[in-house]
Amino acid sequence: MFTLPQGSGKAVEGQSDGNPILLEDVSNVDFERLLSLFYSECPGDGDLHTVEEWASVLNLATKWEFVVLRDLAIARLSQLASPVERILLARSYDVSQWIAPAYFELCKRDEPLTLGEGERLGMKDVILLSEIRQSIRGNFRVTIQDRNIAALIEKKIV
Repeated sequence: MFTLPQGSGKAVEGQSDGNPILLEDVSNVDFERLLSLFYSECPGDGDLHTVEEWASVLNLATKWEFVVLRDLAIARLSQLASPVERILLARSYDVSQWIAPAYFELCKRDEPLTLGEGERLGMKDVILLSEIRQSIRGNFRVTIQDRNIAALIEKKIV
């Protein structure tokens, strides 16, 4: 369809179900999720509710430079995704504003990283988070203020 000339007697790509336009590296599910935002009773939501669904939108919106849809996906994922998911998505789709706040949440929570979270994040993030958490909890008699924790995070991840 996007090449010229088509030539006589040759079926034009996209003109029939037998000769569809093929989108390289795009799954049907991801494409359907993106289209749901255009053809929804509730514009802007597309009946998408999960991190996986919005990550599909973020993937294609980033790939095709759909800035408005990318911003929408980022806003929804900011609310839905766990700190670990935000770190992973931030690295995959260049959403740098998620990394420090996600680190902050993981450092401030009482529970340690789970084995599953550690496996997903990888060695580097696990070690950095461990160092920051140890700095915070190193002296139990002293309470570190949030701004000092944020400064530690910035120092470690930059």
